[in-house]
Amino acid sequence: MSRIWVDTGALVALALPRDQHHQRAVSTLRRHAAAGVRWTSSVLVLAEFHSLAMERRGPAAARASVTSLVVDPGYEWLDTPAALVSEAIPNWLDRFADQSFSLADAVSFELMRRERLTQAFAFDEHFVTAGFELLH
Repeated sequence: MSRIWVDTGALVALALPRDQHHQRAVSTLRRHAAAGVRWTSSVLVLAEFHSLAMERRGPAAARASVTSLVVDPGYEWLDTPAALVSEAIPNWLDRFADQSFSLADAVSFELMRRERLTQAFAFDEHFVTAGFELLH
């Protein structure tokens, strides 16, 4: 089973029918899920998604979305221990100081590097800048 990183933007696009990337996200999800892909991400990305979903859909809908993602066997949620965050800062934020990577981006890149993941289901060009392939 292949594993592909899923970013906050893809999760938001899937959850919000009015999102500009919604149709493309749904198509991408269906195509790759049918091929047996396991979506991999971090608890930090899940928290970021929850926050955005609360702003746009309210607490109840955000809670339902997060709950369904957590129990879905098609998703794998990686922990983000403090030591990993400490490594992500010099490896990504310092190294790419001319870029506007968020801490969540840097942690995602570090986890992708550690897990040997090369593709991200994302709409964020920062993944390309960091050396990963966008899948959308």
